[in-house]
Amino acid sequence: MSDFKLAHRVGHLIVQPADLQYNPPESYLFVQDGLIVACGVLYAMCYFFSMLRTYRDKTYPGASYGGIQYLCLTMAYEIYYALTTTSTWFEKLAFMIWFEFDFGFSAIAIQHAHGPNQRKLLTRNMICGVLAGVLFLRWLASLYPDEREQITAYWTGILLQFPIGWLCLFSLWKNHDTRGHSLEMWVTRYLGCFTAYGVFFWRYLNVPQNWTYVGSAWSIWIMVLTLVPETLYPFVYIWVFQTRKGKLE
Repeated sequence: MSDFKLAHRVGHLIVQPADLQYNPPESYLFVQDGLIVACGVLYAMCYFFSMLRTYRDKTYPGASYGGIQYLCLTMAYEIYYALTTTSTWFEKLAFMIWFEFDFGFSAIAIQHAHGPNQRKLLTRNMICGVLAGVLFLRWLASLYPDEREQITAYWTGILLQFPIGWLCLFSLWKNHDTRGHSLEMWVTRYLGCFTAYGVFFWRYLNVPQNWTYVGSAWSIWIMVLTLVPETLYPFVYIWVFQTRKGKLE
């Protein structure tokens, strides 16, 4: 009969020591792990669909003003917190997958959505922006020291997500064009938001004393305002798609 030796060697993902002090049940950790994995898979799929759409359409939301440079901040986040909030090398490598997708998407966007005269400047700005972002996060964490820097990781994470939905919705409405957009990108991004928020609310509802900031008014309002454009997006997308289709016919 099996003694589950292999299973006992595999620990849970990113278990917070503060939570472990209360000896959480396995169900708490399994749900947390499931939400983390689901979030990672959904965002990876979103990046994959974004790369495909950008390669095909030769544009992306915000391409007219070099919006790809915003990913400097997300890549800096992914590099810095991959090294500070994880426990094992496996977790670090898994966390860095998001950086690899960000890097791949940035490379495709710069190469296929911008002219030769823009690529060198954008590449330089991206490199300098990532380095500056990592230094900023290190400085920020020194101002607000915390176990595994969870506080700064949480607030910077939800703030980085906040403008993305608004940018995509505004770009879709302003240009009245679905090029660079897709419902596959939206649904994976939308569900990714819910699973990311779900990780923290699951922790907050079970161990509120360790995650008080998750239930704060600022936190909840940022989440709500982030989900507003994402909820409106598919209706605007279908309207733009049908309007353009009608004009072409």
